[in-house]
Amino acid sequence: MPREIRCREFVGLIRALREGELSDTDRRSFFQHGRKCARCADYLMGYERTISAIKRIAEDSLDPNETAISKSLVSRILSNRLKQRSGS
Repeated sequence: MPREIRCREFVGLIRALREGELSDTDRRSFFQHGRKCARCADYLMGYERTISAIKRIAEDSLDPNETAISKSLVSRILSNRLKQRSGS
Protein backbone atom coordinates (compact mmCIF):
# COMPACT_ATOMS: atom_id res chain seq x y z
CA MET A 1 0.00 0.00 0.00
CA PRO A 2 1.45 3.42 -0.96
CA ARG A 3 2.40 5.74 1.86
CA GLU A 4 2.11 9.51 1.91
CA ILE A 5 5.33 11.32 0.98
CA ARG A 6 6.18 15.01 1.10
CA CYS A 7 7.57 17.13 -1.72
CA ARG A 8 11.12 17.12 -0.33
CA GLU A 9 11.12 13.31 -0.22
CA PHE A 10 9.67 13.17 -3.75
CA VAL A 11 12.58 15.22 -5.08
CA GLY A 12 15.04 13.07 -3.14
CA LEU A 13 13.63 9.88 -4.68
CA ILE A 14 13.97 10.95 -8.33
CA ARG A 15 17.51 9.60 -8.75
CA ALA A 16 16.62 6.30 -7.09
CA LEU A 17 13.59 5.99 -9.35
CA ARG A 18 15.67 6.59 -12.48
CA GLU A 19 18.20 4.00 -11.35
CA GLY A 20 15.53 1.40 -10.53
CA GLU A 21 16.36 1.38 -6.83
CA LEU A 22 12.87 2.03 -5.39
CA SER A 23 10.80 -0.68 -3.78
CA ASP A 24 7.35 -1.27 -5.26
CA THR A 25 5.77 0.58 -2.33
CA ASP A 26 8.07 3.60 -2.66
CA ARG A 27 7.55 3.63 -6.43
CA ARG A 28 3.75 3.68 -6.01
CA SER A 29 4.04 6.38 -3.35
CA PHE A 30 6.26 8.43 -5.65
CA PHE A 31 3.83 8.29 -8.58
CA GLN A 32 0.81 8.83 -6.34
CA HIS A 33 2.39 12.03 -5.00
CA GLY A 34 3.33 13.14 -8.52
CA ARG A 35 -0.27 12.79 -9.64
CA LYS A 36 -1.54 14.87 -6.71
CA CYS A 37 1.12 17.59 -6.59
CA ALA A 38 1.43 19.84 -9.63
CA ARG A 39 4.66 21.43 -8.36
CA CYS A 40 6.39 18.07 -8.06
CA ALA A 41 5.02 16.90 -11.40
CA ASP A 42 6.43 20.08 -13.01
CA TYR A 43 9.74 19.59 -11.20
CA LEU A 44 9.99 16.01 -12.45
CA MET A 45 9.18 17.11 -16.00
CA GLY A 46 11.90 19.77 -15.84
CA TYR A 47 14.35 17.24 -14.42
CA GLU A 48 13.62 14.78 -17.24
CA ARG A 49 13.95 17.51 -19.88
CA THR A 50 17.29 18.56 -18.43
CA ILE A 51 18.60 14.98 -18.49
CA SER A 52 17.36 14.57 -22.06
CA ALA A 53 19.03 17.82 -23.17
CA ILE A 54 22.32 16.83 -21.54
CA LYS A 55 22.24 13.47 -23.31
CA ARG A 56 21.59 15.16 -26.67
CA ILE A 57 24.48 17.56 -26.10
CA ALA A 58 26.77 14.66 -25.16
CA GLU A 59 25.70 12.72 -28.27
CA ASP A 60 26.22 15.78 -30.48
CA SER A 61 29.72 16.26 -29.11
CA LEU A 62 30.57 12.73 -30.29
CA ASP A 63 29.54 13.56 -33.87
CA PRO A 64 32.57 12.75 -36.08
CA ASN A 65 31.44 15.38 -38.61
CA GLU A 66 31.63 18.14 -36.02
CA THR A 67 34.75 20.31 -36.15
CA ALA A 68 36.36 21.13 -32.83
CA ILE A 69 37.60 24.66 -32.25
CA SER A 70 40.61 25.09 -30.04
CA LYS A 71 40.30 27.11 -26.84
CA SER A 72 43.10 29.42 -27.96
CA LEU A 73 41.22 30.28 -31.17
CA VAL A 74 38.05 31.01 -29.23
CA SER A 75 40.05 33.17 -26.84
CA ARG A 76 41.63 35.15 -29.70
CA ILE A 77 38.25 35.69 -31.37
CA LEU A 78 36.72 36.95 -28.14
CA SER A 79 39.69 39.23 -27.48
CA ASN A 80 39.43 40.72 -30.96
CA ARG A 81 35.69 41.32 -30.53
CA LEU A 82 36.31 43.12 -27.24
CA LYS A 83 38.98 45.28 -28.89
CA GLN A 84 36.60 46.13 -31.75
CA ARG A 85 33.85 47.14 -29.32
CA SER A 86 36.17 49.33 -27.30
CA GLY A 87 37.49 51.04 -30.44
CA SER A 88 41.09 49.88 -30.05
